[in-house]
Amino acid sequence: MKRVYLFFLLAVLCFITPTSLKAIDGYFMLGYGTISKGMGGTGVAYYKTSIIANNPAGRAYLGTQYSVVANLMMPSVSYTITGMPSGADKTFPLTPGTVDSDISLLFIPNIAANWQLNEKSAFGFSISGSGIATDYPTITFFHPLTDDPAVTNTGVNFMQLNFDPSYSYKISEKHSFGVSAILTYQRFKADGLAAFGGLSTAPTKLTDNDFDSGFGFGFKIGYMGEVLDGLHLGATYQSKSAVSEFEEYAGLFAEQGSFHSPSNWTVGLNYEVSDKVKVLFDVQQINYSEVKAIGNPMQKLLESIVNQTPDGLLGADDGAGFGWEDMTIFKVGGEFAANETLKLRAGAAFAKEPIPSSEVMFNILAPAINNNHFTLGATKTFGTKAKDLNIALVYAPKNTVKGANPMEAPNQQEIELEMGVFEVELSLTF
Repeated sequence: MKRVYLFFLLAVLCFITPTSLKAIDGYFMLGYGTISKGMGGTGVAYYKTSIIANNPAGRAYLGTQYSVVANLMMPSVSYTITGMPSGADKTFPLTPGTVDSDISLLFIPNIAANWQLNEKSAFGFSISGSGIATDYPTITFFHPLTDDPAVTNTGVNFMQLNFDPSYSYKISEKHSFGVSAILTYQRFKADGLAAFGGLSTAPTKLTDNDFDSGFGFGFKIGYMGEVLDGLHLGATYQSKSAVSEFEEYAGLFAEQGSFHSPSNWTVGLNYEVSDKVKVLFDVQQINYSEVKAIGNPMQKLLESIVNQTPDGLLGADDGAGFGWEDMTIFKVGGEFAANETLKLRAGAAFAKEPIPSSEVMFNILAPAINNNHFTLGATKTFGTKAKDLNIALVYAPKNTVKGANPMEAPNQQEIELEMGVFEVELSLTF
């Protein structure tokens, strides 16, 4: 009973701990749970990764257990502007130079629990976080008529927490299905965007309004099974989550502050080469383009300026957004049982960054451009009750995306975004 009390105390701490998060695949994490991260984010077909936000079908095989996770993320984010402003009328120049984001260390807690109801079914939940944050110590988008001397920084802070009560059921000894309700909490703030006031449908609901919150819901379904001897198949689909609007940012996001969470799906294999070796492969698709605030391109804003119509203004029903494209991520990983109490893992993930070169200007705020990731992990089992201490290391080498300032004279200014991440995660399963 003591471990149950301890677990729920940690659950409360997850809700009240203020965190700023950094994304890996856009604003989704590379993987959820330390075991998955150690294998390149794979594991949709491996039941041991199921306890935190992965395949709900795998929970039927877990038994009763609890997991607490501590994640330290060390991002390196900057942008560089080259080329002097043209000084031409109706342009939107940026100050030349390189600026680094001040956010360099983030703490992200996650928790999960699973209860075996009987031989065939289980119930559980997890609380997992993701998001993106930047904080540049300058007014990136300067305009002499709108600049507020009280505002000295530019950036955004977006956090998403998902609570996923789940039920899983074995339809046979080697096949199971699962379903999760996805209850979403989001909060957001933006600073330093007053220069866009003339391009917004609601300039007072554009920037510098502190944090605003939204709540929403969706669902996830999953399957896991051994389709051939030693070959396991897993698949999940997570619906688009309808989240309430950020009313304080109705002049920034399309549809008057709407910021839903996009749908995604994952399919993967887990092949048991031997009693000691597993090889895993996952493919994940994240449909960012189905959310207007994320997927609509800046071109909509430029067309509104040229045509003198409000259709593409910030906050409009079909207003400009960040222009993110859908992501397809290929993940590969492996696990080696060195002995009865030690497992070693490694993995990698590859994708094309969601931000095209045409969208670099607005994505100074959210430069989620990591595309390749390399990981290591391990589990050490100890004690008579088989407690597991897990560790994962994730390295995303620095990546850059370059493009022209679309609101300056042609070939006048170039914007370069750069981002890299190193991540350390520890968890205890008991």
